[in-house]
Amino acid sequence: MIARILSTLLFLTALGAVLGFASQEAETRRVTGVEVDVKDADMVGFLNAERIHDQLGTTRLEGELMADVDLQSVVNHLHDLDACADAEVYPTMNGVLHIDVWQRRPVMRVHLPDSPDYYLDEDGRRLVLDPHFTPHIPVMHVTRETQATMGYRFVKATQNDPFWNALMDQLSMNDRGELVLHPRLAGHEIVLGNADDPAHKKRNLLAFYRAQVKRGNLRNFKRIDLTYRDQVIAQRYP
Repeated sequence: MIARILSTLLFLTALGAVLGFASQEAETRRVTGVEVDVKDADMVGFLNAERIHDQLGTTRLEGELMADVDLQSVVNHLHDLDACADAEVYPTMNGVLHIDVWQRRPVMRVHLPDSPDYYLDEDGRRLVLDPHFTPHIPVMHVTRETQATMGYRFVKATQNDPFWNALMDQLSMNDRGELVLHPRLAGHEIVLGNADDPAHKKRNLLAFYRAQVKRGNLRNFKRIDLTYRDQVIAQRYP
Protein backbone atom coordinates (compact mmCIF):
# COMPACT_ATOMS: atom_id res chain seq x y z
CA MET A 1 0.00 0.00 0.00
CA ILE A 2 2.80 2.42 0.97
CA ALA A 3 4.65 1.60 -2.25
CA ARG A 4 1.53 2.35 -4.27
CA ILE A 5 1.07 5.70 -2.52
CA LEU A 6 4.71 6.63 -3.11
CA SER A 7 4.41 5.62 -6.75
CA THR A 8 1.33 7.81 -7.15
CA LEU A 9 3.05 10.76 -5.47
CA LEU A 10 6.08 10.41 -7.74
CA PHE A 11 3.82 10.28 -10.80
CA LEU A 12 1.91 13.40 -9.75
CA THR A 13 5.17 15.23 -9.04
CA ALA A 14 6.55 14.32 -12.45
CA LEU A 15 3.28 15.28 -14.13
CA GLY A 16 3.30 18.63 -12.38
CA ALA A 17 6.85 19.28 -13.53
CA VAL A 18 5.96 18.40 -17.12
CA LEU A 19 2.87 20.60 -17.10
CA GLY A 20 4.84 23.43 -15.55
CA PHE A 21 7.51 23.13 -18.22
CA ALA A 22 4.87 23.00 -20.95
CA SER A 23 3.14 26.07 -19.54
CA GLN A 24 6.41 27.97 -19.36
CA GLU A 25 7.27 26.93 -22.92
CA ALA A 26 3.83 27.99 -24.16
CA GLU A 27 4.31 31.45 -22.67
CA THR A 28 7.56 31.92 -24.58
CA ARG A 29 6.54 30.21 -27.83
CA ARG A 30 6.61 32.49 -30.84
CA VAL A 31 4.75 32.37 -34.12
CA THR A 32 7.01 30.65 -36.63
CA GLY A 33 4.59 30.83 -39.55
CA VAL A 34 0.96 31.15 -40.64
CA GLU A 35 -0.73 28.48 -42.76
CA VAL A 36 -4.07 29.19 -44.46
CA ASP A 37 -6.34 26.41 -45.69
CA VAL A 38 -9.47 27.33 -47.67
CA LYS A 39 -11.41 24.13 -47.12
CA ASP A 40 -13.76 24.44 -50.09
CA ALA A 41 -11.38 26.06 -52.60
CA ASP A 42 -12.29 23.41 -55.19
CA MET A 43 -15.97 24.46 -55.06
CA VAL A 44 -15.89 28.25 -54.64
CA GLY A 45 -13.19 30.71 -55.69
CA PHE A 46 -13.84 33.91 -53.76
CA LEU A 47 -11.03 33.39 -51.26
CA ASN A 48 -7.60 31.82 -51.45
CA ALA A 49 -4.58 31.65 -49.17
CA GLU A 50 -2.84 34.60 -50.82
CA ARG A 51 -5.85 36.91 -50.46
CA ILE A 52 -6.32 35.96 -46.82
CA HIS A 53 -2.64 36.52 -46.05
CA ASP A 54 -2.95 39.98 -47.64
CA GLN A 55 -6.19 40.80 -45.81
CA LEU A 56 -4.82 39.82 -42.42
CA GLY A 57 -1.25 41.01 -42.93
CA THR A 58 -0.06 37.70 -41.53
CA THR A 59 3.64 38.48 -42.01
CA ARG A 60 3.48 40.88 -39.06
CA LEU A 61 2.43 37.98 -36.82
CA GLU A 62 5.58 35.98 -37.42
CA GLY A 63 7.97 36.33 -34.51
CA GLU A 64 5.25 37.52 -32.14
CA LEU A 65 4.66 35.69 -28.88
CA MET A 66 1.84 33.22 -29.49
CA ALA A 67 0.30 34.25 -26.17
CA ASP A 68 0.02 37.85 -27.44
CA VAL A 69 -1.90 36.92 -30.59
CA ASP A 70 -5.63 37.62 -30.19
CA LEU A 71 -7.05 34.58 -31.97
CA GLN A 72 -10.66 35.77 -31.64
CA SER A 73 -9.73 39.07 -33.26
CA VAL A 74 -8.32 37.16 -36.25
CA VAL A 75 -11.55 35.14 -36.51
CA ASN A 76 -13.63 38.31 -36.31
CA HIS A 77 -11.58 39.91 -39.07
CA LEU A 78 -12.17 36.88 -41.30
CA HIS A 79 -15.91 36.98 -40.60
CA ASP A 80 -15.89 40.60 -41.78
CA LEU A 81 -15.00 39.33 -45.26
CA ASP A 82 -18.30 39.07 -47.12
CA ALA A 83 -17.34 35.78 -48.78
CA CYS A 84 -16.35 34.07 -45.52
CA ALA A 85 -18.93 31.67 -44.09
CA ASP A 86 -16.87 30.39 -41.17
CA ALA A 87 -13.31 30.37 -39.86
CA GLU A 88 -11.18 28.66 -37.25
CA VAL A 89 -7.79 29.84 -35.96
CA TYR A 90 -5.59 27.68 -33.75
CA PRO A 91 -1.88 27.35 -32.86
CA THR A 92 0.20 24.18 -32.87
CA MET A 93 3.11 23.09 -30.70
CA ASN A 94 5.65 23.95 -33.41
CA GLY A 95 4.57 27.60 -33.41
CA VAL A 96 2.56 27.52 -36.63
CA LEU A 97 -0.73 29.44 -36.58
CA HIS A 98 -3.35 27.61 -38.63
CA ILE A 99 -6.25 29.43 -40.29
CA ASP A 100 -9.08 27.32 -41.73
CA VAL A 101 -11.70 29.11 -43.83
CA TRP A 102 -15.02 28.10 -45.40
CA GLN A 103 -16.71 30.25 -48.04
CA ARG A 104 -20.29 31.29 -48.68
CA ARG A 105 -21.76 29.60 -51.75
CA PRO A 106 -23.79 31.69 -54.20
CA VAL A 107 -26.89 30.13 -55.73
CA MET A 108 -28.26 32.89 -57.96
CA ARG A 109 -27.21 36.29 -59.27
CA VAL A 110 -29.73 39.14 -59.15
CA HIS A 111 -29.67 41.84 -61.83
CA LEU A 112 -31.50 45.13 -61.30
CA PRO A 113 -31.62 47.82 -64.00
CA ASP A 114 -30.42 50.71 -61.81
CA SER A 115 -28.51 48.99 -59.00
CA PRO A 116 -25.37 46.85 -58.71
CA ASP A 117 -25.82 43.11 -59.18
CA TYR A 118 -25.47 40.82 -56.18
CA TYR A 119 -25.67 37.12 -55.34
CA LEU A 120 -28.02 35.22 -53.08
CA ASP A 121 -26.24 32.47 -51.16
CA GLU A 122 -27.50 29.09 -49.92
CA ASP A 123 -29.23 30.79 -47.00
CA GLY A 124 -30.86 33.46 -49.16
CA ARG A 125 -28.54 36.20 -47.88
CA ARG A 126 -27.02 38.87 -50.11
CA LEU A 127 -23.42 38.43 -51.20
CA VAL A 128 -21.54 41.17 -53.03
CA LEU A 129 -19.91 40.50 -56.38
CA ASP A 130 -16.20 39.78 -56.33
CA PRO A 131 -13.73 41.04 -58.97
CA HIS A 132 -11.59 37.91 -58.61
CA PHE A 133 -14.23 35.22 -59.16
CA THR A 134 -17.46 34.92 -61.15
CA PRO A 135 -19.43 31.72 -60.52
CA HIS A 136 -21.48 30.12 -63.30
CA ILE A 137 -24.94 30.35 -61.76
CA PRO A 138 -28.38 31.46 -63.00
CA VAL A 139 -29.06 35.18 -63.36
CA MET A 140 -32.45 36.57 -62.34
CA HIS A 141 -33.46 39.82 -64.07
CA VAL A 142 -35.89 41.83 -61.96
CA THR A 143 -37.23 45.36 -61.70
CA ARG A 144 -37.77 45.06 -57.93
CA GLU A 145 -35.72 43.12 -55.41
CA THR A 146 -38.80 41.32 -54.06
CA GLN A 147 -39.25 39.62 -57.44
CA ALA A 148 -36.03 37.67 -56.93
CA THR A 149 -37.65 35.52 -54.23
CA MET A 150 -39.62 33.37 -56.68
CA GLY A 151 -36.60 32.77 -58.89
CA TYR A 152 -34.46 31.91 -55.87
CA ARG A 153 -37.03 29.36 -54.68
CA PHE A 154 -37.04 27.67 -58.08
CA VAL A 155 -33.24 27.61 -58.37
CA LYS A 156 -32.88 26.19 -54.86
CA ALA A 157 -35.51 23.52 -55.53
CA THR A 158 -33.81 22.38 -58.75
CA GLN A 159 -30.10 22.91 -58.05
CA ASN A 160 -29.42 19.17 -57.82
CA ASP A 161 -31.45 18.27 -60.92
CA PRO A 162 -29.26 17.70 -64.03
CA PHE A 163 -32.14 18.45 -66.40
CA TRP A 164 -32.92 21.87 -64.97
CA ASN A 165 -29.22 22.63 -64.51
CA ALA A 166 -28.64 22.00 -68.22
CA LEU A 167 -31.42 24.45 -69.12
CA MET A 168 -30.94 27.07 -66.43
CA ASP A 169 -29.30 30.28 -67.58
CA GLN A 170 -31.43 33.42 -67.28
CA LEU A 171 -34.66 34.01 -65.36
CA SER A 172 -37.07 36.93 -65.39
CA MET A 173 -40.57 38.04 -64.43
CA ASN A 174 -43.05 38.94 -67.17
CA ASP A 175 -45.70 41.66 -67.01
CA ARG A 176 -48.17 39.22 -65.44
CA GLY A 177 -45.82 38.42 -62.57
CA GLU A 178 -44.97 34.97 -63.93
CA LEU A 179 -41.57 33.37 -63.60
CA VAL A 180 -39.92 32.87 -66.99
CA LEU A 181 -36.91 30.69 -67.78
CA HIS A 182 -34.65 31.58 -70.71
CA PRO A 183 -32.71 28.38 -71.49
CA ARG A 184 -29.24 28.15 -72.97
CA LEU A 185 -29.22 28.01 -76.79
CA ALA A 186 -32.87 26.96 -76.98
CA GLY A 187 -34.35 29.87 -78.93
CA HIS A 188 -37.50 29.93 -76.82
CA GLU A 189 -38.65 30.98 -73.37
CA ILE A 190 -40.36 28.75 -70.83
CA VAL A 191 -43.11 30.29 -68.72
CA LEU A 192 -42.99 28.53 -65.35
CA GLY A 193 -45.65 30.67 -63.69
CA ASN A 194 -44.35 30.13 -60.19
CA ALA A 195 -41.69 28.12 -58.37
CA ASP A 196 -44.04 25.35 -57.25
CA ASP A 197 -43.82 21.68 -58.25
CA PRO A 198 -40.74 21.75 -60.51
CA ALA A 199 -40.87 17.94 -60.84
CA HIS A 200 -44.31 18.08 -62.49
CA LYS A 201 -43.23 20.93 -64.76
CA LYS A 202 -40.20 18.86 -65.73
CA ARG A 203 -42.37 15.88 -66.74
CA ASN A 204 -44.61 18.08 -68.89
CA LEU A 205 -41.67 19.83 -70.53
CA LEU A 206 -39.82 16.57 -71.22
CA ALA A 207 -42.92 15.07 -72.83
CA PHE A 208 -43.26 18.15 -75.04
CA TYR A 209 -39.57 18.16 -75.99
CA ARG A 210 -39.58 14.47 -76.91
CA ALA A 211 -42.66 14.86 -79.10
CA GLN A 212 -41.26 17.88 -80.93
CA VAL A 213 -37.79 16.38 -81.39
CA LYS A 214 -39.37 13.41 -83.16
CA ARG A 215 -41.14 15.82 -85.49
CA GLY A 216 -38.00 17.89 -85.96
CA ASN A 217 -39.66 21.23 -85.28
CA LEU A 218 -38.58 22.16 -81.75
CA ARG A 219 -36.86 25.33 -83.01
CA ASN A 220 -40.16 26.58 -84.43
CA PHE A 221 -41.42 27.57 -80.99
CA LYS A 222 -40.77 30.89 -79.27
CA ARG A 223 -42.74 30.32 -76.06
CA ILE A 224 -43.61 27.23 -74.00
CA ASP A 225 -46.15 27.76 -71.23
CA LEU A 226 -46.09 25.37 -68.24
CA THR A 227 -48.45 27.34 -66.03
CA TYR A 228 -51.25 24.79 -66.51
CA ARG A 229 -50.73 21.63 -64.49
CA ASP A 230 -51.52 19.00 -67.14
CA GLN A 231 -51.19 20.99 -70.32
CA VAL A 232 -48.36 22.55 -72.31
CA ILE A 233 -49.25 25.54 -74.46
CA ALA A 234 -46.67 26.39 -77.11
CA GLN A 235 -46.50 29.47 -79.31
CA ARG A 236 -44.77 29.25 -82.67
CA TYR A 237 -42.69 31.89 -84.35
CA PRO A 238 -44.73 33.82 -86.96
